[in-house]
Amino acid sequence: MESSILCPRPLKPLLYQGKWKSFNRWKSFYTTMKVLVIGGTGNISRRIVSALLNRNHQVTIFNRGQHPDSPPEEVETIIGDRKQRAHFEQTMKANIFDVVIDMISFNEEDAASAIRAFEGRIQHFIQCSTVMTYGPPFPRNGINITENDCLNGKSTYALGKIAADNLLLKSYLEDDFPVTILKPSYTYGPGVNVHRQIGGDGSWIDRLRKGKPILSAGDGSNLFQFLSSHDAGEGFAEVIDTKECLGQVYNIVNPDPITWNQWYCSVAKALEVEIRTVPVAQETLVAINAERFKGLADNFGHTQVFDNQKLAKVIPNFQPKTPLVESLLENIEWMDQHNRIPNSDEDLLEDKIISAIRKLPTQI
Repeated sequence: MESSILCPRPLKPLLYQGKWKSFNRWKSFYTTMKVLVIGGTGNISRRIVSALLNRNHQVTIFNRGQHPDSPPEEVETIIGDRKQRAHFEQTMKANIFDVVIDMISFNEEDAASAIRAFEGRIQHFIQCSTVMTYGPPFPRNGINITENDCLNGKSTYALGKIAADNLLLKSYLEDDFPVTILKPSYTYGPGVNVHRQIGGDGSWIDRLRKGKPILSAGDGSNLFQFLSSHDAGEGFAEVIDTKECLGQVYNIVNPDPITWNQWYCSVAKALEVEIRTVPVAQETLVAINAERFKGLADNFGHTQVFDNQKLAKVIPNFQPKTPLVESLLENIEWMDQHNRIPNSDEDLLEDKIISAIRKLPTQI
């Protein structure tokens, strides 16, 4: 059965200009440090760079130089490929940094190379991990997952992160390698598509603009934590000079979970449109097209609420503050600028499923 989500009246959103614009609410005076960001151009990375610059740090990024958006002119860029282990490690040893933030360490080999490159040479190494190390299946049905919970992640991505994290923590315990591990939840912002529960294809934005209904996996009541990349960047930047974080693992999440229906309402507000959803059981969607809807079983089909109290105790100044609707609008503008919103008229599967559901006497 098709339903309209009851959303508060849409507000006039603010327009944000500039690919690297920062929602700067935390800027203050910090001791200047030389910070290397391995990566530096992704969704979270670029917000980390902005947050570091706002704190007057000297920032260098290391990547392959293939991203279409240039970094700020104050940032030094070292071009290279970390998979070329010997060259990467030699290049790193030829430079001096106080802090390293590794955004693209995906397996044990990446972590081992980083240890060889920086051991005994830096004050702090921050590893970007993921909450997907916890599952699925998630402990306690996905409610209030803490850093002490079991690591049940089974995907290649999760298993690679677990292996990298474990090696880094082992190096801390045995050799005092100064690591902190941060585990962000789903993070949206310029650099990635705005996801919905059934996947990350941007055509759903086009559907909303054209007044079409969208598919919903179930009734849309699953809880999820949506973290703005602006807020994630602030959190990473706050940790770098906090010695209490050494050898620790932290969830970095928005402490206020919302339902997927609330997320859809916020997207509709950003677009200034009405929204209609057609609920379909997750199992039915997967049976129709397992490849298209595999993200439900792998991630978005599960309630996910991660505890943030451990991080809040060591960096109490960090509180996610980015306005949801405004940041979603910025994200959608990025999608428009980078042609990430396909014409929904060319994708017939969603219309076919909705048409079939409407013909049923009862919802499936």
